[in-house]
Amino acid sequence: MDNFLQNTNTLKNWMLATPAIDSLSLCELTLPGTHNAGCDWKASWPFFGPPAHWVACQHESFYSQLCHGSRALDIRLLQDDSAKGLDKFGMHHNGSRNSRTLRNLVTDVEQFLKESPNEFIILDFHQLQGEGFDFTNFNNLVKQYLGHRIIPTKNLSLSLHQLKQISAAQRIIVAAPWHSALDRTVFHEQIRHKWSGSGITNAADLKQHIINVLKYPPGTGAPWSLSATSYSALGGPVDIHDELNSWFDPNNSDWASKCNIINVDFIEESNIVSYCRTVNLMKARDRVPR
Repeated sequence: MDNFLQNTNTLKNWMLATPAIDSLSLCELTLPGTHNAGCDWKASWPFFGPPAHWVACQHESFYSQLCHGSRALDIRLLQDDSAKGLDKFGMHHNGSRNSRTLRNLVTDVEQFLKESPNEFIILDFHQLQGEGFDFTNFNNLVKQYLGHRIIPTKNLSLSLHQLKQISAAQRIIVAAPWHSALDRTVFHEQIRHKWSGSGITNAADLKQHIINVLKYPPGTGAPWSLSATSYSALGGPVDIHDELNSWFDPNNSDWASKCNIINVDFIEESNIVSYCRTVNLMKARDRVPR
């Protein structure tokens, strides 16, 4: 593993500590991401429901994931008509709710960016579900609480350097499924997830899926996410850090360099952040000046 990233402080600020990558855009970078970021072991789960080991994809909170280097949070929301405000939108895994809500996300992201103001985050609102989902309310809440942090969609292709010149506060790309109530100057189109298509995926199947995707990877015109996750019918999300470390090590393959977002479970367990930093330095070195 890159010794540069052994220190937790460096993980927390790995983009700032790697200034060479400022010549790249968020679509050109390789970003470590957390799959089902709102479903973690530290959340409270209902007594009557699937056991946590079937639905928890991360160890700790959004804030902890960001501090460990994640820069793309995969968010799935269900509307709770019994709640109000930010708590009206709760996190879920295949319909199984937990105690995390949009309030936790907003609070954790704001705390992180106050402490690390030159890191960039993609909030991938991948699912907005629930009968009569209130897109207008969701739109207004995101703009109210995160608006000062959001990078306008028109600036998506700008380099990190250009984004920093424009604003000292705008550090978030938000993306969501299309809906007429969502402000498209704020919300980018839904991020494409390249996943295996099967709810049950072992490591061998996942490896073949990744090989197939990276034969013809999507371009750098828009963010896209590679689902590098494994799920067992008996145990739920599987910790495959040994496989991830082998597959994505830049010394072993060019896989990481071909990706935009690498969406993983239990981000603390693997070296994926270190590998992303390494290939981003390679991309910046190889980039033709604009």
